[in-house]
Amino acid sequence: LQSENLFNSKEDPMKRIFIPLLAVCAILIAGLFLFSGAAADENTCTFKADANKVHITVWDEDSEEERQGKIFEGWLKSGERKKVQSTTGFIVFSYKLAADDRSYGDNHRTCKSGNTIRVP
Repeated sequence: LQSENLFNSKEDPMKRIFIPLLAVCAILIAGLFLFSGAAADENTCTFKADANKVHITVWDEDSEEERQGKIFEGWLKSGERKKVQSTTGFIVFSYKLAADDRSYGDNHRTCKSGNTIRVP
C-alpha cells in the first residue's frame, strides 16, 4: 500500500527528483577527487641514494631546461628514498658526497609517474 502511494502520489515533482539528483552530484564530486589525486601523482619521482650518504638539491625546470623553484634539499642515507613533487614534470638536481665536497650538478631528468632517480 505504501509503495503504491510513492508512485501515485500527487506530491511536488521536485521532491521525486531531489534524491537522484543528489546521488548524481555525489558521484561527480567523488570522481573529481579521484582524478585530482591521480593528477597529483603524475609529476612525482623518487630519489634513491645508492651506496653512499648523499646530499641532493632538486629544482623544478621548464621545458627549456631553465631552473625554477627549489623542491628539495637535504641528505639521504645509503639506501634511503625521498619522494618529490614537481610542478612541471621536469627537474634538475645536483649532489655531493660530503659537506666539503664540490657539487656535481645540472643533472636533468623527467619526474613523472613516480619514476626512481638513483644517485651515487
